[in-house]
Amino acid sequence: MSKAAEIVTCNETADEFQKVYYEKFDKQRHGLINLYLPDAVLTWNSNACKGKAEISNLLASLPISNCAVCSVDAQPINEKTFNNKSIMICVTGTVRFTSFSEKEFAQTFVLQKIEGTNTMKIAYDNFRFMNDL
Repeated sequence: MSKAAEIVTCNETADEFQKVYYEKFDKQRHGLINLYLPDAVLTWNSNACKGKAEISNLLASLPISNCAVCSVDAQPINEKTFNNKSIMICVTGTVRFTSFSEKEFAQTFVLQKIEGTNTMKIAYDNFRFMNDL
């Protein structure tokens, strides 16, 4: 596959992923944990947690949300970096949590392909509110 075709495939995967992720984030947050690898790392506004139990607890502690994605971009990551097929996805958007005003956010994911399958799961997730210093 050419590099150009690989980037197109990454962007198609990213678009499909973000639709599933933010739908679950807003409406079925308890099911979101199934998108993460067992040893995944989530950094939420500089607060890091590792593993499904910690990530699940953090996500469950968040108020009800409504997300709107503004942009999605993706690129392949060199296979030697993760010893597997991986892609990096960058998302920007807005989120409104119950009782809070709407905020802009940026979120970056690294998805890793599960060996022997066509499934990709979240290895790293970094969420940051924008203009929130």
